[in-house]
Amino acid sequence: MRKIKISKNLRDFVKDFNDNLFTKTRTNGFVCPINKLGKLLLEIKPRKHKEYRLYVEKIIDEYDSILNADPTKMKTLIDEFDAIVHSSQLGRKITSKKYSFHEKVVEAMRYEDLRDKEFPEYLINSDLRTCVYCNAQSAITIEPVYYNKKKKKDRKKILSKLQLDHFYPKSKYPFLCTSFFNLYPTCANCNLAKGKEDAKFELYTLGNDLDPFHFWIDDESILDYWISLDLKGLKIYLDTLDGDAELLQNHNELFQIQKIYDAQKDIGEELVWKYKSNPSVYRSLLNKSFHKIFPDPSLIDRMIIGNYSKPEETFKRPMAKYTQDIARQLKIIK
Repeated sequence: MRKIKISKNLRDFVKDFNDNLFTKTRTNGFVCPINKLGKLLLEIKPRKHKEYRLYVEKIIDEYDSILNADPTKMKTLIDEFDAIVHSSQLGRKITSKKYSFHEKVVEAMRYEDLRDKEFPEYLINSDLRTCVYCNAQSAITIEPVYYNKKKKKDRKKILSKLQLDHFYPKSKYPFLCTSFFNLYPTCANCNLAKGKEDAKFELYTLGNDLDPFHFWIDDESILDYWISLDLKGLKIYLDTLDGDAELLQNHNELFQIQKIYDAQKDIGEELVWKYKSNPSVYRSLLNKSFHKIFPDPSLIDRMIIGNYSKPEETFKRPMAKYTQDIARQLKIIK
């Protein structure tokens, strides 16, 4: 729900990540994506499906550029690839009676391998741990592994796996299936809800528009709450900072954000309690008595609100965005 700016440092990291993709984590027998794409190319009949060969050849020729493509570059690539084979035609079974062309491309580019090992290792060392769409749940889910994958019979084991959503769906744009800036960590609910639909919220940005959304609590509802002490009386809303009604409607329709957070109003209620109990006194006490333990004021903020308090820490823990916005409105934190 908060954007990430594509800084020079992030670009450098992404380039290094992609330069070493699969090289440090796989055995010598591992077939890299370029070689897999080369094999796929040989399976496509040059006369009958010339355009599909050109499609794969373009992936091979521009592989590095595709992996590192930022949002602007991805849009350019989409136009170029659609001019070769339109996304509506990628469901055709060109080389297999069982698998569509886009499925063969995704398999050749080794998306599942990236999802299973390479990307989770990156996230462990990053601050991106929650769903980027709702910020209400972790991006890690559990997934059963079956001996018979097709019939999903005889469960072998259960693994914890990373949920990744493709901002540009891999069924329409398979060449972007492993592009770093096209991969969004999500919870299973948001990933399933979005499906192949288009989301207007983009995680990565080249600008400074990092906070398109904000939560706010209705002041009058706080007064009503103190009279009745009825949680139902508290009114907390999701809104957009620039009044983008279309973005708000799209986000709520796809991910049901307002309904998710309506079920979590007790967190807002606790912040109202903390606001009423004058946390500035508690803050002063901690700062005076435990300055060596809490040299950074944000650590005290974190204790008071029960979550990370800095905007850049939003993805470290579920509900951080909601907690921060309301706490700032109530002036519990700055």
